[in-house]
Amino acid sequence: MKTIKVNASKKYEITVDYGFESFKTQVLPLIKGDTVAVITDDNVEPLYYSEIESLLEGKKVYKFVIKAGEESKNAQTYISLVNALAKSGLSRKSTVIGLGGGVVGDLSAFIASTYMRGIGYVAIPTSLLSMVDSSVGGKTGIDLDAGKNLLGTFFQPDAVYINVNLIKTLNKRELTSGLGEIMKYAFIDNRITPSDIENIDYFDLIVKSLEIKRDIVERDELESGDRMLLNFGHTVGHAIEKLYNYSLSHGECVIKGMYYAVKSSYRLGFMSEEDKNRAIEFLKLSGVELSVDFSKEEILSVMKSDKKADGDTVNFVFSKGFAKPLIKKVLFSDVIGSL
Repeated sequence: MKTIKVNASKKYEITVDYGFESFKTQVLPLIKGDTVAVITDDNVEPLYYSEIESLLEGKKVYKFVIKAGEESKNAQTYISLVNALAKSGLSRKSTVIGLGGGVVGDLSAFIASTYMRGIGYVAIPTSLLSMVDSSVGGKTGIDLDAGKNLLGTFFQPDAVYINVNLIKTLNKRELTSGLGEIMKYAFIDNRITPSDIENIDYFDLIVKSLEIKRDIVERDELESGDRMLLNFGHTVGHAIEKLYNYSLSHGECVIKGMYYAVKSSYRLGFMSEEDKNRAIEFLKLSGVELSVDFSKEEILSVMKSDKKADGDTVNFVFSKGFAKPLIKKVLFSDVIGSL
């Protein structure tokens, strides 16, 4: 077991373990109130809900199941769920548990942050992507028609519990999606290297990813500076994700987005040709096709709705090589020129 302490606006701990044996000592005492709402999806519910319910000794547990997939992370699902919580009698002293991947985590954390102006929240991520990224750092949100994660809050959890054994149930595509976020860390911090990706130890990669993100969030919780580094590959990636109508996973689109960030970095003179070639070979380790099926104009149109946009400019994360990120405000046309 590994415990990672996060000293953000609210201090909390991330527990990384094999199994749920330490849940009762690490998390159960931190769950607020006697009433718990477990929000999960129809893929995860049959696999893990019963075990989580059995661990919540002495609590009255309500279960809420959404359809798996990004299409559920919308305003309609949000309103439906908060109405259901209210009808079930959850109070300000209750807790929401998000049991699932990134969609469930973003949605359930947003609900916890806004229901009665904020109640308890515990994250139990079940996908590799949510384990290494979205379950930690306090970003919550849902998608709007105009773009991804345009409605949300900053809201730190009371605890995060990661059972690494759950990775065994993930298919190759889900593992690749998580790998995309892990590969991102290699471009912004030297604690994860290309050799780590070639010789995968998931426990080690999860811990390293979380420690990198923890350190960045502690320096810049509200994303006014260094936290923008975590957006490497995401500005183009989110646009690609929307254009594919979310038929590709978030991580797959981030990998494509990193490819175009690398190309932009080279074209604008921030990265040498040697480093560009090394970076592209590294991204190919994911097995994801790096090109996309959309024109520059289509991608630019969606990129301009990104929440980081400022008119015709955007704070974009470039790369000078592995562990050498660069945040620079540029015109969208500068980024799109390399696509």
